[in-house]
Amino acid sequence: MSLAPPLTPGTAFRQLEPEVPMDARAAVREQVAASRDRLVALSHRIHAHPELAFEEERAAAWCAEALDAAGFAVERGVGGLPTAFVARAGSGPLHLALCAEYDCLPGIGHACGHNLIAAIAVGAGIAAARVADDVGLTVSVVGTPAEERGGGKILLLECTRP
Repeated sequence: MSLAPPLTPGTAFRQLEPEVPMDARAAVREQVAASRDRLVALSHRIHAHPELAFEEERAAAWCAEALDAAGFAVERGVGGLPTAFVARAGSGPLHLALCAEYDCLPGIGHACGHNLIAAIAVGAGIAAARVADDVGLTVSVVGTPAEERGGGKILLLECTRP
């Protein structure tokens, strides 16, 4: 006996989407469009200044500054890691966390695309924050250092254990 209705082609993801008012979707789209040039510039800036694991001082600062300017409460140096941060907006019961990675690979820079991942996380966070209280969200953008070498996310998880 199946508990869920059968999925048909083209409807699988629509059935899983939450009920979000169209005006909230439009507001998110507007925010993305309004932020586009700044986000592309952030990505290019991080790409032009590659920083290795645990040395991502500029990238972490640029991401945190962009989120602060967008009204997020930014906590830097999370978990005792100088290049980690958590930026929060909204106060809803549903929590959305986005990870921003920004370190580079030794010798080849941002071939991994972390400059893009960082800018996308910042942009998605800013867009979601625009409607967070209207749709019951708390939005967190987590700056995660040392993704390539050093296990920054693991260190952040370990520091939050009781």
